[in-house]
Amino acid sequence: MTPGSGYDEVRHSQLHFRALLDSMSFPGRINTLEPVDFSPSPSLNKASALVAFALLNGDVSFHLVNMTDEDTTYLASYTRARAVPIGEATFVFARGAETPDALEGAPCGTLAYPDTGATIVIQVDALSNEPLSGGLKVTIAGPGAGPSASVYLKSINPDFLLALQARNAEFPLGIDAIVTCDDGKSGPARVLGIPRTARLSWEVV
Repeated sequence: MTPGSGYDEVRHSQLHFRALLDSMSFPGRINTLEPVDFSPSPSLNKASALVAFALLNGDVSFHLVNMTDEDTTYLASYTRARAVPIGEATFVFARGAETPDALEGAPCGTLAYPDTGATIVIQVDALSNEPLSGGLKVTIAGPGAGPSASVYLKSINPDFLLALQARNAEFPLGIDAIVTCDDGKSGPARVLGIPRTARLSWEVV
C-alpha cells in the first residue's frame, strides 16, 4: 500500500533514507528530498510523511504530539508501525511551536542500550541556510558539524530546543531529532539532522 501513484516504495524510501543519513552525519546540512506527488494527512507536512515512509515499519512504534486520529491512522496504514504512548515510542512527531512538555516522557535510552532513545521529527514552517526574518538562528556544534554550522528556522519554540538540549545532556543517553519543512506543503521537502551529540545555541533574527 502506497500513499499515491507518485511514490515508489523501494526507490523513494532508499533515496530519502540516504538523505536522512547524510543529514544526521553532517549536522547543519539541509537536504532536499526527491519530490513525490501525494497528499499527506492534515497535520503532517510532506517532509515528515516522507521521513515516516523511509524510517517506520512494522517493527517500530510512533507517537504524534497534538495531532489527529486521522494522522495516526494515516501513518499506521502506510507504514505498518504501531501508535503507542510517548514513553514507548521509537519515533515522535511534533510541531516546532510546541511547548517543552511535548518531549516529556520520550525515551532517552539506557546506559546498556542507548540506541533505544527516541527520534523526534520536528515540523517547522521554514528551514534555510540563509537568514529568515522573524526566525531563529540555530548554531550547531559537535561531530560532523565542523567548528560549527548555522541554520535558520521559523516557527520553532526556543524553549522546545532548550528541552531537547536538556534531554541530551547525559550522552550517550538522549534523543535524536530530524527537522522537516516544505513551506506549507507547496515547496520542496527539506530535512535537517540534529543528533544527540550536537550542541545547540540560538538567537532571534
